[in-house]
Amino acid sequence: MTSLLAVTGDALLTAFAVAASAVPVAHVAGVALCWPARTPWPQRRLPPGPAIELQFLLCGGSRHLVLQCLSLALWLCAVVAAVPVLLTRWRAQQTAHLELLCAAVAIAAYCSLLFQVKALLVFEPSEPPQLLGRALRAGSAGLAWDVSRLPSRTARSYIVAGLGLLWVGLGGTLLLATEFLSDPVSLAAYYALAAACVTTGAFTTHGLAGFLRHSCADAGAQDGARARGAARSNGDGGSGGWRFWQPFRGGTAFVLAQALGWALYSSALVAIIYLLSQAVMGVAYCVRCWAVAAGAIMFVSELLLAGSLLTFQGPRVMKMAKHIAVAPVQGVKGPSLHERLLDLLVISVLYIPMHLFAAVAALTFLVLPTAHAVALWVGGLFVYYSATAFGQPEHTGRREWPAMQAWLGEQLERFVPSWLGSLAVELHGGKATAELFDPQKKYVFGLHHHGLYPLGAGYLPFLPSFRRLLPVRPVTLTASVTVTVPLLRDIVLWLGVRVVSRRTFEHTLQERRAVLICPGGQAEMCLTNRLHRHKEYTVFSGHKGFVRIALQQGAALVPVLTLGEADSLHNLVEWPWMQRWCTKKLGFPIPFIIAGRWCLPLPARTHLKFVIGQPLEAPSLVVPGQPSQEEVEAFHARFYDALRELWAAHAKEFPGYGDIKLVVAGKDGDVVA
Repeated sequence: MTSLLAVTGDALLTAFAVAASAVPVAHVAGVALCWPARTPWPQRRLPPGPAIELQFLLCGGSRHLVLQCLSLALWLCAVVAAVPVLLTRWRAQQTAHLELLCAAVAIAAYCSLLFQVKALLVFEPSEPPQLLGRALRAGSAGLAWDVSRLPSRTARSYIVAGLGLLWVGLGGTLLLATEFLSDPVSLAAYYALAAACVTTGAFTTHGLAGFLRHSCADAGAQDGARARGAARSNGDGGSGGWRFWQPFRGGTAFVLAQALGWALYSSALVAIIYLLSQAVMGVAYCVRCWAVAAGAIMFVSELLLAGSLLTFQGPRVMKMAKHIAVAPVQGVKGPSLHERLLDLLVISVLYIPMHLFAAVAALTFLVLPTAHAVALWVGGLFVYYSATAFGQPEHTGRREWPAMQAWLGEQLERFVPSWLGSLAVELHGGKATAELFDPQKKYVFGLHHHGLYPLGAGYLPFLPSFRRLLPVRPVTLTASVTVTVPLLRDIVLWLGVRVVSRRTFEHTLQERRAVLICPGGQAEMCLTNRLHRHKEYTVFSGHKGFVRIALQQGAALVPVLTLGEADSLHNLVEWPWMQRWCTKKLGFPIPFIIAGRWCLPLPARTHLKFVIGQPLEAPSLVVPGQPSQEEVEAFHARFYDALRELWAAHAKEFPGYGDIKLVVAGKDGDVVA
């Protein structure tokens, strides 16, 4: 073991020597490449004042300055730390954590070299910072740095993306090296360095590579200032529309690739943090499995982030696309193949997260030994739920993301008509109904039909057409299973959806003044097959808790009729008695294998329409806040009478519903409307 450690230490010190020597060489090469082209470097009189290296450092832009400082700081730390290490190795002394110190100086030198290369790639001639401008103005007069010898900005963006992959490769190497370590201090250090490397790689690819590829090319300080000013005046920002933080900007493909890439990056980071916690506690179980999984995930994440840069669309491109989209063009009959693929990708994200999670889980058990797979999922899910359950977001809506809600609503209203055939949100009664809604009052929207996958209840409040019609913004309440499955849980919580429990119902109605629920629940889900088999739109009316809560809080009931969503999916295995029994005992119908278009869990082309009825004001109670059973029954009957009115007015005109009848099913039997 001693000889193995000695060989490893020698290799690390050799790597340090190579990288540390390459840093000043790279710096000098950068100065030479950017030296003014008209005058040869050896023949030019050096300007008075600070050294030429200092001017190169300060006159290349803020990014160049920061990266140069990071490179210099790491290089100095590596050189200073290497001195005692070399002395110890030369004297053949044994020191605690000597191999860790060797690795530290090698990694610091390697990172310094990468920062130095990145600093050169982002060099842009500009004025020095204001605090140092006076000191350098005289010496830098007439000195114009030349970047013509550097690769093009697009080529530099590819190089920076490659450097991001090198960062990730370094992080993966550190993770794999932990298999041969047993010291908790060394393990913790390696895991922390791996997390830092994968973070630096992701930020390098997204931040620097994106900036180089999509920002304005500044030929000089004055030209660059003009370019940035023109960009700002056009609303594009100072970097050609590119910003490090730009949620839901850049086009659908860019947003999806970024979301998946950053989600995988977060997963890899969580796995590394879990390994770090194990090392701190002195526990090391299935380290190799976790290390390989984290390394693979962060590599895929880096590829997605790099690939997303190819699909980014700046504000100017988006404006041109919108202009072209609204302009009448003869001969264009429908969306292009590219648009259809994007629509398929977006709708897949909404409809198949549960199937994707199940497939990944099954694949894990097929590839890994059962014990390792169980350990991986138990540990991973523990970390996942611990990180995402803070603040009870399923009850408080803490993880709600308004930007995603607005973006999703716009995207759905754009492509759902082409996917389903049509999309309409209509007020029963028109403008007169809209005037009945008061944002200061409380409302309980009751949506029927629940169907097999009531996604419409989740996104209806975000549709621009809904927001144009009504001044209220209801919060959707859903079954607890949707906030349990990973990935689906994140999407649902980002949309602000909360769990449908009494406590959450009352809290949300008091806080946000409007909620949207599916009163039929999973009992109505089990009746969806009657729409296909018997041409019956069967609504379950056995639940009355929502009516009682509405009366207690003085909230109006608003019936919402959904046409087309319930028949867009069907269960491949229909055992009504088995599914009803599982719903009562387990809270979920089993078997549950949904299919639609192409026998996949994607909705078929059935058209879609949401009809919103007039609000039914809560009556005055004999005992305020304590509705009697008779009062609940009366208000419940008014709600379903209003639903029958919506059906009679709108169902017959909806495509495919001419011969379908409405059935209101209660606990004591069916009542035909």
